[in-house]
Amino acid sequence: MSGLLSDSRVTVHIGDGFKFLADNEGTYDVIITDSSDPVGPAKALFQKPYFQLLHDALAPGGHISTQGECLWLHLELIADLRKFTREIFQTTEYAYCTVPTYPSGQIGFILCAQGLGRDLRTPIRDVANTRYYNKDIHRSSFVLPEFAKLLLDEGKDVRPQFGRATSAAEIETSGASKKKILLLGSGFVARPCVEYIVKNPTNLLTIGKTKPMELDTKWSQLFDSL
Repeated sequence: MSGLLSDSRVTVHIGDGFKFLADNEGTYDVIITDSSDPVGPAKALFQKPYFQLLHDALAPGGHISTQGECLWLHLELIADLRKFTREIFQTTEYAYCTVPTYPSGQIGFILCAQGLGRDLRTPIRDVANTRYYNKDIHRSSFVLPEFAKLLLDEGKDVRPQFGRATSAAEIETSGASKKKILLLGSGFVARPCVEYIVKNPTNLLTIGKTKPMELDTKWSQLFDSL
């Protein structure tokens, strides 16, 4: 890859990227930000002033693509990105792809365009000799799980809320029937499942496991905290 830097079409600029964008308004047809995660100085790359600089550095009708984080890890951050990019750009979308080496195996992209009615979801040309990308992958990258779609598009958070929904006393007085649930093969990664099940006091949970007996204490501590 580094050998391509010697291509006559490539210009390498080393310096303050924010200042470079401010000094080149209306210049670029496409701007791609392959940033690190929003930690430390990189937080600025996920904030509104940076996206305003990107917008202003685009030529009319230009597009940007930035690292947009993962639905499973940073949904609130993605919701903020969608909110303020809609205030800057006429068209903005979120898409994702699978990357096995990235935490959770998934990474997303914030895609924005100057101009109303830009259809970023529909591929417009064939790309030959690829090992991952094709037109169907392109289209499917914008199809979000329902929990993410509702939060990003409508601001509705339908994700499970852990903790008891009602008290045991309320269940007794309501006369609701109880359900017996068996959870098998449960390591510590099963905790979210356990928390969701026991959220309803009518659920009677039995856990089958093959872990050493000393872990029983930690399971007891888990139930005591719920």
